Amino acid sequence: MSTSNPQPLKAVSLLKIDQILGLAVFDPMGLPRDYFITSQHPDTEWVQLVFQSLGLQQLVAATMDLPELEHALIRTKIGNIIVVFCQKRYIALLVKRALPQERPQIDGDLVDWICDFEATVVRTHTNFRSV
Repeated sequence: MSTSNPQPLKAVSLLKIDQILGLAVFDPMGLPRDYFITSQHPDTEWVQLVFQSLGLQQLVAATMDLPELEHALIRTKIGNIIVVFCQKRYIALLVKRALPQERPQIDGDLVDWICDFEATVVRTHTNFRSV
């Protein structure tokens, strides 16, 4: 009987719904389409920051022949903004931060989770209100 060391399971740190303060959907050109807010953070000022960042990214990518943005992290006083590209649109989540230095790991599992969350949960969940 041989014993082998089993591969450790990959730990996936996915977000909890109460960590999400807002969600915004942008078209492929970076124009905002849908905003969803929560009672914890009812304003949409952070959406302007994402809009400006996507516009700048589009300009730089076109000028320098760079690939499409796959994901990005923007740190703010309020929390972290995670921006991902999925299914021909950008999705931005405003996520509260427990610690000032905290940065979420953006990997394929988180990107898939965000795409699925936007498509199946946020539009019907009571924590979110469309603006």
